[in-house]
Amino acid sequence: MALFNIPQLKAVLPILKDCYGFDPTEILSELSDSLKPYVDDNKMDEIVREQRNKGKTQNVLLDYAINIDGNVEIHTSDSFEKQSNSINDLCSQHIEEEEMRSTAKFVLCFMAAIFYRNTHEGYSEDKVKRLQDNWNLIHPDLLRLFVALNKPRHEQDSPIRICYKTDSPHIIKNREGWFSNLLNGYIRSILGDITLEEAERELDTYLDDKGRRSKNPYLNYIINGTYNFINHILPSETVTAAQCGFLLEYLRIIGQVKDGDTLAILNTLQAKVNSLRSSGLTPVEKHIKSKRFFPRD
Repeated sequence: MALFNIPQLKAVLPILKDCYGFDPTEILSELSDSLKPYVDDNKMDEIVREQRNKGKTQNVLLDYAINIDGNVEIHTSDSFEKQSNSINDLCSQHIEEEEMRSTAKFVLCFMAAIFYRNTHEGYSEDKVKRLQDNWNLIHPDLLRLFVALNKPRHEQDSPIRICYKTDSPHIIKNREGWFSNLLNGYIRSILGDITLEEAERELDTYLDDKGRRSKNPYLNYIINGTYNFINHILPSETVTAAQCGFLLEYLRIIGQVKDGDTLAILNTLQAKVNSLRSSGLTPVEKHIKSKRFFPRD
């Protein structure tokens, strides 16, 4: 476990939102736990009633917890303290200005904890939370179905074949498009008001540079968000080797890139950053979008 100061976290929330698309609702459970030393369950219920009487209906505990002078505890690995020390050293090597260096140490350590928490299953039994964490697995399936159902050549009342594992295909006659309309309505309820062209562009962002489905879309989010932050503290109009050197060392520290990985080559990582930034929908933008469909209220 790692402790993070809540007033300090509140101070950097605008940066976390701009760079990573991070929202404090992503740690609503942990922030609610941070209230326990200050208020008992009865007091929490009283706070909720009081805030709702004032017209606040969402994230009532979040509004209260984010303003306490305490710490929030995030699930991390046993080696996190060592990682944190290495991140501090990395920031000291690259950032001269003291206040910015302090901010960078906090942000990069905090997000390292979030990355660990979100890439290790079993830390939460919350179904909605698991759905959001698996959004990068669910989203391409929804997009693929939407594209298939809405291609100009597809007739809405055409028969539909469904095959599960090794079973023979089950043919849905789909008279008057009842099944197509049912699927389309459900998919649109999640994807929102999206066009066929937008869906095809979003689907392309899940493919790697060779047109294959990306094996680790969450790593794309880590790279995209962390580069955004590095560019915030070490700004440049173009993606520089120095920025990517900083990024690569950070990815090594938090265990996302290892020796022998393709992304351990600086030029390859630099090309990857450029590719992600030029995507029709960047991984950070997809992260923001996913929270609209699977909120953590």
